[in-house]
Amino acid sequence: MSPQTSNRVALITGAGRERGIGAAIARRLAREGVSLVLADLCAPPASHPLAPQGGQWATLQAIAEAISASAGVQALPVQVDVTDPDSIAVMLEMTLAAFGRLDILVNNAGVAVGPAPVAQMDPGAWRKTLDVNLTGTFYVTQAALPALMKTAGKHGHGRIINMASLAATHPKPFLSAYAASKAGVVAFTQSLAQEVAGFGVTANALLPGDIDTDFKRWGLQLESMIRGQEYEDVVQAAIAQIPVGRLGAPEDVAAVAAFLCSEDADFITGQAIRITGGRELVQAVMPK
Repeated sequence: MSPQTSNRVALITGAGRERGIGAAIARRLAREGVSLVLADLCAPPASHPLAPQGGQWATLQAIAEAISASAGVQALPVQVDVTDPDSIAVMLEMTLAAFGRLDILVNNAGVAVGPAPVAQMDPGAWRKTLDVNLTGTFYVTQAALPALMKTAGKHGHGRIINMASLAATHPKPFLSAYAASKAGVVAFTQSLAQEVAGFGVTANALLPGDIDTDFKRWGLQLESMIRGQEYEDVVQAAIAQIPVGRLGAPEDVAAVAAFLCSEDADFITGQAIRITGGRELVQAVMPK
């Protein structure tokens, strides 16, 4: 257990998928002695086989229980809708009732609703994507800031990590809403970082590339269907564009998040940190 992070409390949204980045960050912080509030929408499973599946309540509970058993820290599962300020307020109330403080906020909840060409995009899909990814990040951050700043004022350490994406700087076709929302997350983070620095809170954005999560596998399956190619061929084509020669793992992102949560990162704020295996370098040199 690291003396830098022990006894601290982290709130992580979008933590209800076993193979997700949120769950990986939770496991990594737990090993550092951080107590956790793990939140997810826990909506019913999507009926369409090609629709992305969100976190489920049973899965969220199982993740929390496994973390508590293995790391010896308390992990509280909470259902939340990041587009609903009332739901967020209840989540913060539960956090403070259970732990009395909040040191770390990880805004990881995200969706990509109805990918389509701009000319054919459903306006409702556009709104939903921005509501969750961008406005939801704002809502949760705004609600959590009083607790974060209060704790930072006592202990001199507060952290906000917002999950953006490589799509923020290297968008792909048919994902204009997702790319726009993630670019917004980066700009929001950089503005926020300037506002909260004087309170002892840092704010940074992470830009993962091709990370082997259930969400990414859904995207690859969708690409396979659109291109009329075998799924494994699409996967290998993606890997061929990554200089390190593999898809990223959720743990790759979690390692960077854990560093940003440590005192070693006290002088790092307002940054958009790419975790891509060099993917954007190949795009820049050999555009399609």
